[in-house]
Amino acid sequence: MFEGNHEYAARDRLKDGTAVIVRAIRADDKELLQQIMKDVSAESRYYRFFCAKKLLTLQELKYFTEIDFDSHIALIVSLCDERETPIAVGRYITQPEGEDKAGAELALLVGEEYQRHGIGNILLDHLAQIAVTKGVSQFVCYIMPENSKMQNFLRHSKYPIKKLQRSSSVVRMTVDLLSVNKTA
Repeated sequence: MFEGNHEYAARDRLKDGTAVIVRAIRADDKELLQQIMKDVSAESRYYRFFCAKKLLTLQELKYFTEIDFDSHIALIVSLCDERETPIAVGRYITQPEGEDKAGAELALLVGEEYQRHGIGNILLDHLAQIAVTKGVSQFVCYIMPENSKMQNFLRHSKYPIKKLQRSSSVVRMTVDLLSVNKTA
């Protein structure tokens, strides 16, 4: 499991039993991350980035793959096949100075073909395990109001929602990582 910077790696299983690898993203994963972007729908990309986006720029790829694994944690999920086909990515970034030090912003992106197969829960669990060891007690999620998939995913996860704030442009959900509902 986790033995320091960029060494996180674990095997897990989707709901149907398919084996997957969950590991820390690395600087050389730029092509894999871009492949995930290609494999998701325009709607999923819009909900994730709050704008129409086809691919990540070189600067974005660098930002999303060359991480410190301290304040910015990112995991990639791949199938256990010959090519280790990438199917999802998740990350959290701790709050900037002056904001809640126990909180971190969460973001997930799951390939269309693999949505509703348990990858979101796998990513959430692995990211939460790392977060708690680093003193993070809650994830904050900024979600577009029409993104009902993500809102429902969080509401039905084993982690309780501590706060729910709505505006016309964003829903802010705070996920409590320390109070796990084991029956969910």
